[in-house]
Amino acid sequence: MNKKTIAAEEKKTKILIFCPSEIILSGILKAMEADAGIEIANVEKNTIESFMESIKKLRPQVILFANTEPLPNMREICKAIKEISKLQSKSQLLILGSIPSHEEIVGLINAGARGYFDLTDPAGQLSEAIRVINKGEIWLPRDKMSSIMDRIISVVGRDLKEKTLDQLTPTEFQVLRLIGQGKSNDEIAEVLFISKNTVRSHIKSIYAKLDTHSRLQLALYAINSALF
Repeated sequence: MNKKTIAAEEKKTKILIFCPSEIILSGILKAMEADAGIEIANVEKNTIESFMESIKKLRPQVILFANTEPLPNMREICKAIKEISKLQSKSQLLILGSIPSHEEIVGLINAGARGYFDLTDPAGQLSEAIRVINKGEIWLPRDKMSSIMDRIISVVGRDLKEKTLDQLTPTEFQVLRLIGQGKSNDEIAEVLFISKNTVRSHIKSIYAKLDTHSRLQLALYAINSALF
């Protein structure tokens, strides 16, 4: 195996798929079959319990959760997302489904999902969605993005209205402000002249003080608080 082959394999994004529907799963796999940058670590078709075990065992970079349940069952899915966040904070979660309500999508994002991919969208966009959320960014249906983001900001502002920036140290405040600007950990470290490990420590502390569990919530809190 030459160096180029090794480098290519190292750059692959490892994903775990949960999809109980054979028809939908077939479409997902077909959409990704030509993408050499994606490695499918496993496909779970059965229970949420076995799905959770796979997350702990495989530690995927991206999780694709194909929702085939009716809307009344979305609360259970949100609970599963929260458990995923607790078990594997480094995995990014992308929900796949056909949800007509903006509120349902907002609920999923606030529960810990990194993005939502509408099954009516072009299949060719799925690989792009995976790459986007693997970088820590958000993915939403392009035709609904503006209204959904407005709704998310409103919900986050309401949920965090009791929180106060006074809890944060001066450096934590600056880290939060830079997160709101969309800066990566590397960029924050460069701006503040601190190490990446120190940045991660500050972010962990901010999570605890503001009682949040996702970088998106921190970014939206910064936006809602007009920190920049």
